[in-house]
Amino acid sequence: MAVCLVLHDLAGASAAAEKRFFEAIFEIAPHHWRVTPESVLVGTGISPGYLRDHLLQALAVESAAPALLLVTRVSGDLAWTGLSPEGEAWLRDVLE
Repeated sequence: MAVCLVLHDLAGASAAAEKRFFEAIFEIAPHHWRVTPESVLVGTGISPGYLRDHLLQALAVESAAPALLLVTRVSGDLAWTGLSPEGEAWLRDVLE
C-alpha cells in the first residue's frame, strides 16, 4: 500500500473545522497514524492531489482554509528516529 505524509497547519481553524479535516482523512484512508499534531501518515491508494482536494473540500464546508497543507507520497526508502514503537510497527506493516 502507498503511504502519504500529510503536513498541515490549521491555525485559526475552529474545532468543527479541525474535526471535519480529520474525519475526511479517516473517511478516505482507514489506515492512518497521527505522527505529531501537525502530521499524519496515511496508507492509501489515492493520489496526493486527490487527497489534498478531498481535505480542502472538507475544510471549505466550515469556511476554513489551512495555513499550510502538504501531501506527498512516502517512498519505501525511509529512515527515522524517535517514532513510538506503535508508529514504527504501523509504518512497517503498511509498507509491506
